[in-house]
Amino acid sequence: MSTADEGFARAEEHLALAAAGDAAAAEQVLARATDLPALTYLGAAFTAISRSGARELSPAQRAQATGRHMRITALRDAARRDPVALRAWLTAIAGEAAFVREMQAIAARRAAETA
Repeated sequence: MSTADEGFARAEEHLALAAAGDAAAAEQVLARATDLPALTYLGAAFTAISRSGARELSPAQRAQATGRHMRITALRDAARRDPVALRAWLTAIAGEAAFVREMQAIAARRAAETA
């Protein structure tokens, strides 16, 4: 049975693999989520990661992230409880979480260069 902790661990695994450039292995992490609870917990973990990470970005980047989150939420809402339809949402929110992490890393590098 899936749990929130398992979903978060899978999300972190996916993001680490994506950051390392191993897209095939990162996709396999997403593919392991097949039932509704697993999809839900994994997607919720990506959502938490991307939203909390977006709070650390500049105001303009934060505003852009909010717009992307709204579109991704609409995708999830349209899928309802259909695991096949939720796959598109999971892919989108995983990509958003990876993008936000990348933006955080860029901001941290820039801050370190100016310090």
